[in-house]
Amino acid sequence: MGIQIVRKFGLLAAPLVFALLGGGVATAASFNPELWEMTGGVTRNVYTCQLCTFEQYLNTPLPGANWARNASAGNPRLFLPDFGTNDAPTPPIGTPESLDLLPEIEGDEYTFIARVLSASLLGFGAQGIMANVQVARGTTMTWNAGRVIHTLSASDGTDYVLFSMSETHTATFDPFVVNGLQQMSLPGGWQYSSEVLLEDLVVGTPTGVANVFSVQDYWTWQEIVVVPEPSTGLLVALGLTGLAGRRRAARTRR
Repeated sequence: MGIQIVRKFGLLAAPLVFALLGGGVATAASFNPELWEMTGGVTRNVYTCQLCTFEQYLNTPLPGANWARNASAGNPRLFLPDFGTNDAPTPPIGTPESLDLLPEIEGDEYTFIARVLSASLLGFGAQGIMANVQVARGTTMTWNAGRVIHTLSASDGTDYVLFSMSETHTATFDPFVVNGLQQMSLPGGWQYSSEVLLEDLVVGTPTGVANVFSVQDYWTWQEIVVVPEPSTGLLVALGLTGLAGRRRAARTRR
């Protein structure tokens, strides 16, 4: 499979899962209160409202004709990692970091969380359109040891892990058991596997861009990128730097 474990640690409308904005609880179901600013082609800016009820979200006035709601708004999602965080990228010039669209909620209730940069069609399967999407966001997700995880290996060797799935389809595809997604359709040359983790798994986006595989209304997978621990050499260097700083401070006091 080739994954690496870290110790201690319409089309192309893949939901970003708002639980990633803060601490997430494994298997927690939630709707996706996202507003999309369509900026040409498949690119778009993504905003979310953490304080909105589902009714408030549906009744939020769209800021303009080029805006839309998440295509999966009414489809509850399961956030599968035990914990997740997201650092929003810097918005493009002229794009606000937050929006005040609901007068009943004090302050700006919608915040900028991500930007979809590009996407490509991978094929059509029994579950729908399969797409590869690049999303600007700084996401880190953690699965604890003992959890069942599901992974895909693309034909080019890229590995992905399942992090979000439609609650509606868990009757057919069970993400909590090994091989629970065995019958899903995949692009040509891709392979599926699953396992029980022996160590914690942490998947991150150190470049600030997440590489995502998505089948809308079914599931979303992210490329497995290792979150590295500081190397011994780096720790030694940091220690020497700290020692030198203390020596300079001591000389100054003299």
